[in-house]
Amino acid sequence: MNLFSKYSTESSFLTGDLEKLSSSYMPDSFPHRESEIDHMVKVLSSILRDMRPSNMLIYGKTGTGKTSTTSFVVSMLREAAPEKVSVCYVNCQVYDSPYSILVNMVNAISSDEEDQIPPLGWPQDRIFTELVSRINSRRIYYVIVLDEVDKLIQKNGSDALYVILKVLDDSRLARASIIGITNDANFLERLDPRVRSRMNQESIMFSPYNAQQLKDIISYRLKGLVKEGSIDESALNLCSAIGAQEHGDARKALDLMRISIEIAVRENREKVTDKEVYEARDRYEMNVVHAAISSLPLQSKMVLLSSVVTQELSKRLMITGEIFENYRNICTELGFIPLSSRRVSDILSELEEFGLLSSTTRSMGRYGRTRFIRVLGDTGQFKRYLMEDSNLSHFMGSRISRQSRFENLDGAQPEMTLDSLDKAFSDFSGSEPSRE
Repeated sequence: MNLFSKYSTESSFLTGDLEKLSSSYMPDSFPHRESEIDHMVKVLSSILRDMRPSNMLIYGKTGTGKTSTTSFVVSMLREAAPEKVSVCYVNCQVYDSPYSILVNMVNAISSDEEDQIPPLGWPQDRIFTELVSRINSRRIYYVIVLDEVDKLIQKNGSDALYVILKVLDDSRLARASIIGITNDANFLERLDPRVRSRMNQESIMFSPYNAQQLKDIISYRLKGLVKEGSIDESALNLCSAIGAQEHGDARKALDLMRISIEIAVRENREKVTDKEVYEARDRYEMNVVHAAISSLPLQSKMVLLSSVVTQELSKRLMITGEIFENYRNICTELGFIPLSSRRVSDILSELEEFGLLSSTTRSMGRYGRTRFIRVLGDTGQFKRYLMEDSNLSHFMGSRISRQSRFENLDGAQPEMTLDSLDKAFSDFSGSEPSRE
């Protein structure tokens, strides 16, 4: 019997496509975003009067509808003035350099595939000139949507946006403008003054949804999707409340409802209740770190516990000898036979591959090569997860200690100090080490 056979039957209450609850779905209406849409339409309506519209910056937290609303408005603009407008959408988390964005813009406005330029190989000044030339060759308006524009600035600085604004200023025949989308409320303050002055923008803030607004949004999306009465009112309220707790995140609220419906369909249940919503939340919010630590073998848990309690005593980097010594103390306290130092070293490598630890090996000159280790994450949280194991729950930690390391007994300066080692590890790991 095919394992999928029991899932091939039609749902008793699903009448539409669950795509309507996905973040990629483009609805015909955006409840509770009417004022923001009206503002955007008024700005872009300048194109219909043969005037260049102002640049816009769209602010708002994740899941507040910034991207989908912007896509809806520019699609309406193209429908209203198909011969006057060309829209170029760029996700700056994907195209995160001035070079890649300029290439994307050139290819977006090129109607013929033969006019497409390669993603690599051209010097940036040639792409710049080509883009200005192509924009000026067509007497239309260009709207450049830069989604996640703050990511571009974080990686490349203000110069990246300056290059794009310079293209728009040099393309005076086409009168192009930018719509920047960001969740960084301090985006403008992070820009260089010369770039800020060129923006000449109007700002629109997308405030977080409250629970009632999220309920309205979910109800709108559910129309034609399920049979009437197949979604309990309490389940709808619960999805809305959970989404409102997450800074008014409509994406999360819709995903919870979609997963709840999928659970009901898979289990051949007649309706969606609170039970399905709670199941969906558990799957949606699965604590991967907790699940990873809980699934470790007992000896690996004790090695990780040794790393955690050793690091708790001092924020400086640990060495394998310290972790092994405290691991043996833990085994003695809890009544387990300790593994060899070689096996503990192997477990440390396994925990590093699991993403729970990070390590680097550095030369200490005449002291030899030493492996330095740090716990990746909240040590207090790790410890709570580990203590959930009944074998470790009675651990008290009375014999845990840190070694006094790299003290030069003859008064000579060692080849590398703890501070320099921490700095070296910071360079290695990409984060600033915490200090006592």
